[in-house]
Amino acid sequence: MWKLINSLISSKEKSSCPPEKLFDPFKSNYTSNPEVMSNIFNTYFVSIGQQLASKIPPPVQYTYPVKVNGPKNSFVLHDTFVEEVNMVINTLLVSKSNRQNDIPTHILKLCKNSLSPFLVQIFNLCIKAGTYPQSLKCAQVVPIYKGVQRIYAPITDPSPSFHP
Repeated sequence: MWKLINSLISSKEKSSCPPEKLFDPFKSNYTSNPEVMSNIFNTYFVSIGQQLASKIPPPVQYTYPVKVNGPKNSFVLHDTFVEEVNMVINTLLVSKSNRQNDIPTHILKLCKNSLSPFLVQIFNLCIKAGTYPQSLKCAQVVPIYKGVQRIYAPITDPSPSFHP
């Protein structure tokens, strides 16, 4: 975010000293009055957010050709695709431990190109059927020690091998 903001603001020489005088855009002259300078800075910082926001290009809008005839308060799950599954597999951490019946993360990453088409087919069938296999609806609750307070926070750890 800061890279974007800094790219929108023109780069000028930076100084750690406060300015001795400042241009007053309201009177079109320079001022050294601290109160007026304070108001100039205030006006600048109040308006800079809107000015920068107007320079940000709008996000790319994706449209899906699916028309849903159903209740107003519903949602649609679109089919997944191989690239999306590969992207999720790439985000898995090899350093995280696996439970006894899970595919080790490093094996999953090594075999992702072979496994992804099958995982896509399984996930898309789950979406179309509107069900999720009971065997994949498991999570392990792990107590995480929270330091000085001597409390444990329960953290739910879903199976890292099966994120639809």
